[in-house]
Amino acid sequence: FDPGVTTDFDKDLDAKELFTGPFRKIIEIRLKNGAVLSRHKAAEPITVFCVSGKGVFRAGTDMEDSQELRTGTFITLEGGIYHEVAADPVLHLIVSRFANN
Repeated sequence: FDPGVTTDFDKDLDAKELFTGPFRKIIEIRLKNGAVLSRHKAAEPITVFCVSGKGVFRAGTDMEDSQELRTGTFITLEGGIYHEVAADPVLHLIVSRFANN
C-alpha cells in the first residue's frame, strides 16, 4: 500500500482488496486519466476515504447529490444507495464495506 499519487498502474481503474473479515471488507481503488467508477450500489453501508488526488463522488437515484473529493475527504453512505466516482484526473481511495448484521 502506497498512499502517494502514482499513475504507474496499468489500467485507468484499478481495485485491490486489502482486507476481508467477517464484519468488513477494505478495498483500495485507484483511478487515473479522468476514469469513472460507474453508477453502482453496495447492499451494505460503506465509507470512502480519499487518500490523494481529486475527483467527485455522486450519489442518489439520479446522481443528484455530489461531494468534491480531495485528500482527506471522508464520506459515509448507507447501503442500497446508487453512487459513482470520477477522477479529476487522478484519485486514490480506500473504501470500507461493512457487514449488514
